[in-house]
Amino acid sequence: MVAEDLTLRSLSVEDAVEVAALTVQLGYDLEAEGAKARISDVLTALGHHTFGAFSGEVLLGYLHCYQAPTIDKGMMLCVQALVVDERVRGSGAGRHLMTEAERLARELGCKTVSLSSNERRTGAHSFYERIGYQRSSRSYSFTKQI
Repeated sequence: MVAEDLTLRSLSVEDAVEVAALTVQLGYDLEAEGAKARISDVLTALGHHTFGAFSGEVLLGYLHCYQAPTIDKGMMLCVQALVVDERVRGSGAGRHLMTEAERLARELGCKTVSLSSNERRTGAHSFYERIGYQRSSRSYSFTKQI
């Protein structure tokens, strides 16, 4: 599969099985029913957007992003998740998804597109740098289960 075959559209709950499988490739446990609920939540959340890269009816990858007004950095678009099926990485799907996120950012008046990537995902880091992103910080992420 190559970039010429790709089409982009918003995700729908009907994509839940494929979204769950791709999310597992990111290292997160997710069943289809959970993916269906999460997709539904994201699609109804103000300022959140999803894009799926498809070859025919096959989901090759997806991107979830959201608009974030911030005091310190101004309006930005945050890429929450980007994953391309490991079997088709290098096909252009990730580049198409990020290009669409950047188009949306400009449309929304955002000054930057921001994302974070786990330190073990060195292939992803190289991809982001190839498409013009710069490492802007070395920081830690803290979470607390509540």
